[in-house]
Amino acid sequence: MRKTLLALMTAALSAAAEPTTIPPTYVCQRTTSPLHIDGKGTETDWQSAVRLSPLRDIEGAAIEDNTVIRLLWDDSYLYVLADMKETHLWATLQERDSIIYHDPDFEVFIDPEGDARNYVEIEVNALNTVWELFLTAPYRSSGHALHDWNIPGLKSAVQLRGTLNKSGDTDEGWSVEMAIPWESITGHSAHPRRCAPPTAGTVLRMNFSRVNWQVQPDNSSTCGYRKQTDANGTPLPESNHVWAPTGVINIHCPEHWGYVKLSANPAGSGYEGMEQPATTVAQQRLFAWYRAQLDYRAKHGSYSTDIQHPGVNVLFCNQQLFAAQTTATDGQLLSIDSQGVLTTTPAIPKHLPLYLWVQGGKHTGDTTWWQQHFTRLAGAGVHAVIIGGTVEQITHLTPIARAEGLQVYAWMWALNRPQDTTALQHPDWYAVNRCGKSCHAPANRPFVEYYQFLCPNSEGALKHLLNQVDKLAAIPGLSGIQLDYLRMPDVILPRGLWGKYGLDMSRELPEYDYCYCERCQAEFRTTTGRDIATDAEQDTAWREFRLESVARVANALCRRIRSHNLRSACAVFPTPKLAAKLVRQNWADFELDLALPMVYHSFYNKTTAWAATCSQEAAEQTAQRLPLAPGIHLPDSTAASLQAELDNISKTAPAGIGLFCDDDLTPDLLQALQQWCKKDN
Repeated sequence: MRKTLLALMTAALSAAAEPTTIPPTYVCQRTTSPLHIDGKGTETDWQSAVRLSPLRDIEGAAIEDNTVIRLLWDDSYLYVLADMKETHLWATLQERDSIIYHDPDFEVFIDPEGDARNYVEIEVNALNTVWELFLTAPYRSSGHALHDWNIPGLKSAVQLRGTLNKSGDTDEGWSVEMAIPWESITGHSAHPRRCAPPTAGTVLRMNFSRVNWQVQPDNSSTCGYRKQTDANGTPLPESNHVWAPTGVINIHCPEHWGYVKLSANPAGSGYEGMEQPATTVAQQRLFAWYRAQLDYRAKHGSYSTDIQHPGVNVLFCNQQLFAAQTTATDGQLLSIDSQGVLTTTPAIPKHLPLYLWVQGGKHTGDTTWWQQHFTRLAGAGVHAVIIGGTVEQITHLTPIARAEGLQVYAWMWALNRPQDTTALQHPDWYAVNRCGKSCHAPANRPFVEYYQFLCPNSEGALKHLLNQVDKLAAIPGLSGIQLDYLRMPDVILPRGLWGKYGLDMSRELPEYDYCYCERCQAEFRTTTGRDIATDAEQDTAWREFRLESVARVANALCRRIRSHNLRSACAVFPTPKLAAKLVRQNWADFELDLALPMVYHSFYNKTTAWAATCSQEAAEQTAQRLPLAPGIHLPDSTAASLQAELDNISKTAPAGIGLFCDDDLTPDLLQALQQWCKKDN
């Protein structure tokens, strides 16, 4: 009986959970000089442009990453560069507006308004034959595709690394470069053409796709290959590798496409993060209900009055027409009708997203307690929970939190790995201080027993951390992974903690200065051609070497997280400059989607106003490239002070606010938080 009840409960939670597809994001930077569209992408701007996250199977599975895509923009064009590995180069279609995906191709999809209507599709093959389509709506919504619609001023070029249509050799691949005029993206037959280009901050919905076929050599064919077939002679299905998976073998689901934000920053100015728009989950929720209605009509000839979906309010529904609505986390009201028309109505402004750290190791297996806990948190205005614990604990808690409308981030300790049984079997993975003592030995751990830091230049340690990311990323329903302790031990403690440990840290102390392992010293010697200076504290190159080493680990982890279509977040020290000084963490160089600066004023003997000052400085030191959610240390707050602290940080226009942690969120603080969230912030 108990197993039956648990099974029913799990099924109910799964049915109630929010959609789990998290669209990828990308920040597109501006060109600094003209681009020559030749398919090569050799210009400096292209070489410094950030690549998009890897392609995946259209249904969501991870695949071998064989495609590198970059974007740039200026006042005239949106530029696309795709470089693709391919061992068999072939193409047959030479007439413009042929059905190009019958050949291997590269495809671009652009929905400029983000409303799943009036969007552009461009396909190109290895012969640089182009097919442009304009779709008034997805095919599922009886959308009309203009097949003979050409984009005036479109530029495209292809470069081949191999021989086309020759089966007797092995090729390397091909690249495509495009310049797509803004006039055809933001203006077309359904909308007046705009005289002005889009402004920085504009967000487009986009997707990219590679179509490939299984082939075998055939010298009698004009292209040297023929498609493999099944027993009936029908060509085997093509592969569809896309940037933003749609969950089904149908690219025409624009609600799942990724977000591309146009930046004012020039190419090469560094990685820029982008928070997921507040309407993402609400939009997917509506379209899930909408698709269910279309599926029902396809089978029964009419719409159903019985189809329900969590969070969707059905306004009216009969056999021929319907309308429904839902509310986004920022209070906006989204509506959809039986034609698939999506409308968004601004609501009373709501509070900033709140990210709460949650200790997941308590009340193990007590689903009812956690359900009530997450209900309280959501009711108090919490937007996302960052859950710590084992993979099993986070797996158990994620659907419960999602059922309450909360986003979920898995909390992962990175370079500090206390009681990591795998790491402890490898003493050479651990960081070593200036005195030659390793964090591996319990007697040598700085400050506290759980400071068990790994060396940032240990390849074995890095592979281990990447494996930890993979294990967490396999948890269904996650929005992202939040990294912690992406730093070295405190070479200088925040001043508020000096007394606690009886230390004067007005300058660096050798026993707290890491990593001086033989590996790091050898790599520094190879890089600079010299040894560390006798006065290591004054050796700027040695300091920068360690900052870059930590950033290398951070960015490898961030890229692996995004390869799983998840958001990368990190708890960091208050500002990049302060973090570099105290813990060897210049997080301005981290490729994060969200930074959570720990502006805990009490640690530094500061007043609460210091948190806002740090938030402003952090934005300046990162050139406003990273979304920031400064954190409040709840043990330092009272019911009377919390709202003032929230107001103070809000004035710096952050992307959200962090709260550490749920164990310290007393009933009084919870009530104060709820009252603040109800205000017109």
